[in-house]
Amino acid sequence: MEIIRKDLAYTEDRAALEVLLSPAFGNVSLEDALLYDIETTGLNPKASQLYLLGVLLFHKENSEFIQYFAESVRDEEEILEQFFQLCQTKKVLISFNGEGFDNRFIEAMAKSYGKLPLHLYLKQLDLFKLIRKRKKFYGLESCSLKSCERFLGIYREDRCNGGELISVYREYLQDKDSKKKNSLLLHNREDIQNLPALFSFLAYENIFRGNIKFQTAEFLESEEIKKLCLQYYLPSPVPVPLTLAPKNYLLEIKDKSLILTVPLYQGELCYFFKDFKDYEFIPSEDRVVHKSLASMYPKEMREKAKASTAYQKMKTSFLPVFQEGEKVFKKTYQDKNCFIPFKENTFESINPVEYLLSFLKIHF
Repeated sequence: MEIIRKDLAYTEDRAALEVLLSPAFGNVSLEDALLYDIETTGLNPKASQLYLLGVLLFHKENSEFIQYFAESVRDEEEILEQFFQLCQTKKVLISFNGEGFDNRFIEAMAKSYGKLPLHLYLKQLDLFKLIRKRKKFYGLESCSLKSCERFLGIYREDRCNGGELISVYREYLQDKDSKKKNSLLLHNREDIQNLPALFSFLAYENIFRGNIKFQTAEFLESEEIKKLCLQYYLPSPVPVPLTLAPKNYLLEIKDKSLILTVPLYQGELCYFFKDFKDYEFIPSEDRVVHKSLASMYPKEMREKAKASTAYQKMKTSFLPVFQEGEKVFKKTYQDKNCFIPFKENTFESINPVEYLLSFLKIHF
């Protein structure tokens, strides 16, 4: 086994990285974290070999990148031993698709060598898992590591994927070609060294966790439409500005600012009574009356109200809401779009952060 070590100066703001990690792990120090990635000759640990393991460690003054490279199949157990020794000194394990692949592969190998899978006892942060569930939000066609890096404006020297490098490693075992070895090391090195940059996706995650502050609600009116602009403040700046326009809404995220622009509905909507059996419908007046008052109308003018006819109409400005509550208005009973009457003090009774979260849940 060959061990390749390299000291790295900080290229990221250490304090900013810790701020991004804190919602997931509390007050965690980067020195408690172990970033890692493996390279294997296949997906099945029973029929494949671990040939390269890279880790990134944070120290007070710098960070350290280490690669454990198998010069032969016999080096596999020693690589595992080195990795588990590091795990015993750390609290947090950070990876990209570690929970989906790397962790399971190493766990199976550890058991085959009669070792405890010590990496599974650490707290886990799988950046792939976190990013994948927001794929639509980021507009990513793929959630591969290279796609995520391109989203952040990171372009790498390595042009190969892990699958392509399997044959390169097998050839290296035969000819010991240094160029082939360098290709293997480069791919793994860039996988690992780019992971801290991907922490910046956690700045967007603050939004979905409601870890934001509401600032202002501004009413905008033109001849054609009335809108409400809700502005929020983020605890950490996002790395890439996003402008998203689901349906007629506009979501703008830049630096530490988020603005949600919501079109108000102008016109007539219906409130549907839940206890519709207690009402009778008056078709000629297009409304219902409570049974206690129904005797005011001749029998031929009234009929039993249904869920779809037990409504009360109102004409005003309405604010769309994204979950059905007690007093919502709709165009029809079957309509999924819900509204409430809009007033200047509407957000005194509605939590604006919860309002944003319900919007995100529906659209992303």
